[in-house]
Amino acid sequence: MSPRTGTETVVIDKLDRQILHGLQLSPRVPFARLAAVLGVSEQTVARRYQRMRTQGVVRVFGAADPSRTPGVTSWLVRIGCRPGTAAGLADALARRTDAGWVTIDAGGAQLTCSVRISEDRRGVREDLLHHLPRAANVLSVSAHQVLHRFVGRGEADWVAADGQLDLDQRRDLLSRPDGEPDGGDARLEAADRPLLIALAHDGRASYAALADATGWTQRKVALRLAALTASGALYFDLDAAVTLLGFRTMAHLWFTVAPADLAAVGAQLADHRRLAWAAAVTGPATIVANALCRDAAELYRYLTTEVAAIPQVRSCETVPIHDRVKQAVSLVDGGVLRGPVV
Repeated sequence: MSPRTGTETVVIDKLDRQILHGLQLSPRVPFARLAAVLGVSEQTVARRYQRMRTQGVVRVFGAADPSRTPGVTSWLVRIGCRPGTAAGLADALARRTDAGWVTIDAGGAQLTCSVRISEDRRGVREDLLHHLPRAANVLSVSAHQVLHRFVGRGEADWVAADGQLDLDQRRDLLSRPDGEPDGGDARLEAADRPLLIALAHDGRASYAALADATGWTQRKVALRLAALTASGALYFDLDAAVTLLGFRTMAHLWFTVAPADLAAVGAQLADHRRLAWAAAVTGPATIVANALCRDAAELYRYLTTEVAAIPQVRSCETVPIHDRVKQAVSLVDGGVLRGPVV
């Protein structure tokens, strides 16, 4: 595969995909360990990762988990806008720190984005949902709170396609080192802000680099990082340039499922390789998923086979994605990942 970005040709081969899959499963895994699993040299893994990062193919990041942060909730927002204004509105949304991924949907008059909403100590909210209805170019707003995530953050295998690690490789990669903590109750504090900013820029930053960014010692950085990840307050994931990886047909799938069937349907969706994310949400459609396919024919096969095989799905609204403007933290320009928004 040789897509172009600007004047540069980006070539992604099977080993690159295996590296991406390893990073999807364990974003901060040492290159030496990933190299041993793949049977190549550490230098090869490091060199290929740095090339893909420089070319805007992948970015590993660390971020606060909204579900583990008191007073913070996650939402999906569908925004109808005036013709010709979608690109400008999408760009403005993408540059907000409380907005995650942002897409322009097919037809060019609707946006979908993920939003984090925080309440202050008085329970007062001054957030995106408060201001959107007042915007002159916004015709409609539909907000859906995320209740439970079924797919995402390392569980999905979409990034690897034909280069997935096998079961033995996954086991070797994910085996827990002796002495690694199993959990805890650490919570993010205001003093962690410099750490979060540094990890948003580079989720694989060394302890030395993080010490420079925070003014802490490397030992303090290591201990704090271990405590926050063990408690789940901090998570690591990767943004990937999906079109450069060959996924040129993308869609939001809005499933209508009875409340009694939500858990069962979610468990089945978790095994679907074409889904990058899926969650239970509020509203008429009770599950939303993001599907990534090679082309329209593959999306059709997915809907008529794997989705059709779930009898509890009452209906499915398929909304093709015209353009991705932002991933979880990274802006997307011409299909290439740019700098993060923090």
